[in-house]
Amino acid sequence: MLHKINNDKESEVCVALLHGFGADENDLFDLRQLFPESHVVSFQAPIDLSSQGYFGGRAWFNLDFTPYGIEYDKAGLQKAISLVTEEVRLLRERFSKLYLCGFSQGAILTHAVFLNNEVEIDGIAGLSGRYSEDIFQDELKANITGKPVFLSHGTQDDVIPISSGRKIIDFYKSSQAKLFFSEYKMGHGIDMECQRDIQKWFKNI
Repeated sequence: MLHKINNDKESEVCVALLHGFGADENDLFDLRQLFPESHVVSFQAPIDLSSQGYFGGRAWFNLDFTPYGIEYDKAGLQKAISLVTEEVRLLRERFSKLYLCGFSQGAILTHAVFLNNEVEIDGIAGLSGRYSEDIFQDELKANITGKPVFLSHGTQDDVIPISSGRKIIDFYKSSQAKLFFSEYKMGHGIDMECQRDIQKWFKNI
């Protein structure tokens, strides 16, 4: 998997960034400023979307935009989860603390890898993610007891509706994770208020 690394930090703490559908490894890399004194890695998804008009854009798994909403390739999702799990396993061998920060499609993978607990993740920031019963399973809540979780979603999101973000919040509320969540007056993105909250959250965990 291609990735971009913040090489100027010598740290025992690593933050791995996972971008959304149609973006690439550069999309979230500026967020490295929110994680001072940390080694930051930005992963790039494996699927090239150039043939679909997203020139330079990538995807972790394919989506189907229907009149009834966005459907996703379930087999492709599982393949992506396995891919990311193996990548973070390599990071886990190098760093004493490992956090994931994912946006949109990258947030879905962030939640999945965190909850499955095949590799120990110390905490996550899930930004504008989509709720899926395939991922948010009650029996997995025991894996995240006491771990910090940051959740954000835009109230004006026209890509993944706020109702989906609220289902994710409700799931974590019913767990024993250390949850911080907030809704922002924004669309499908990460505005400056959200970024300030991420930085504050990370500083205090």
